[in-house]
Amino acid sequence: MEKMIKGGISDLHKKMLIDVFRDFVRICEKYDLQYFCCGGTAIGVIRHQGMIPWDDDIDILMPRPDYDKFLKIFNSLDISDNYELITAESNNRYYLPFAKMCDKRTTILEYDDIPCVFGVFIDVFPLDGAPANLSQRNKQLLGFRRAANKLLVLPKSITINVRSGLTRIFNLQIRTAYNEFRYALNKKRNREKVLAEIDGYMLETDYSSSSYCGNYGGMWGIKEFGPKEWFDGYELGNFEGISVRLPRGYHELLTQMYGDYMQLPPLDKRVSHHHVAYLNLEKRVEIDKVLKLIRN
Repeated sequence: MEKMIKGGISDLHKKMLIDVFRDFVRICEKYDLQYFCCGGTAIGVIRHQGMIPWDDDIDILMPRPDYDKFLKIFNSLDISDNYELITAESNNRYYLPFAKMCDKRTTILEYDDIPCVFGVFIDVFPLDGAPANLSQRNKQLLGFRRAANKLLVLPKSITINVRSGLTRIFNLQIRTAYNEFRYALNKKRNREKVLAEIDGYMLETDYSSSSYCGNYGGMWGIKEFGPKEWFDGYELGNFEGISVRLPRGYHELLTQMYGDYMQLPPLDKRVSHHHVAYLNLEKRVEIDKVLKLIRN
């Protein structure tokens, strides 16, 4: 089992991450799906021709029509032995409003109080329409974030706290079969309600007819939105030997998000930003066993 390395990820983890991305690009090219490198991945293309040395993930944007098509066709692709697509609809423990394409032969648990495992992954964000008015965009994004925070809370039914060898498990109570059924049904309904609320914000402004668009699920908030013309076509760049796409307006978008994105950050800022509670690059380990390993 490999452990997270401060300042970046191991060479093996990096290789596996790039392999996932390479196969994602092949799928998009085969099925004529539009995508764009975004965030730190886009900076990596321009500034490093690959991953930023201290980065630990790959972020992709797909216009909503292409994103939906990607989700629809994924399970019919001949890659099921190696890959899985995790979404909030497909996995009731998953806590993010965008998809992850994962290597199912590996294991990652990000938080020890959210019992959801997946594999080495790339993040695939939908690019959705947004109001042209800035005030309305901010209001819509705020509503989305409040709804998405509810999704983050829903899976927290198990909390593991290691102290003096003891495991504290919360929200697990002895119930009758009838009460257990009612509890599960109510939880499912709550989750469906939250997912519908999230979709409501993301899909309120139709992508095809909008003049503005952006990444509701991104960490940079309103800075990840811009005129749709920024995403009207693409430019090619090199990422670890892979020919990849950048949005046509990548310079305007990255400047809006980061300022002078060609300037290297200070040394103390060159660190990984993802939390990892457990990592296994050799096999998939089920959540119950992962939690026991963390406890021990």
